[in-house]
Amino acid sequence: MHTIEFSNGNDTVQIVIVSANRKHVTLKIGESRIVTSVTAYLRFGEAFAEAFHALQGTATLCDVDENEIIDIFFSRRGVRIEFREPLSMQTLQTDQSYITDPIRQIGIWNRL
Repeated sequence: MHTIEFSNGNDTVQIVIVSANRKHVTLKIGESRIVTSVTAYLRFGEAFAEAFHALQGTATLCDVDENEIIDIFFSRRGVRIEFREPLSMQTLQTDQSYITDPIRQIGIWNRL
């Protein structure tokens, strides 16, 4: 299992990759299990890395039914991370310094 941690210094949300195959990635966020496609996960990781480097943009992770699960918004004012249904709606507001570790944990860091 691989863990990706989002934090703002006060609150932390862990995303655990429970399993993966060539088609799907199963994530555990809190008590919820989410299944996404490998393609959607890679698209999310690449958009996340691009927004991180530009300090501008949005990365969205969708489940296999195309429901938005996580949105990460970058702007010059900071970073907002929204965890959506079926997770309880939770928002972390932070700055880029707290995002360096999650971007490395996702594993897309060196692809750009």
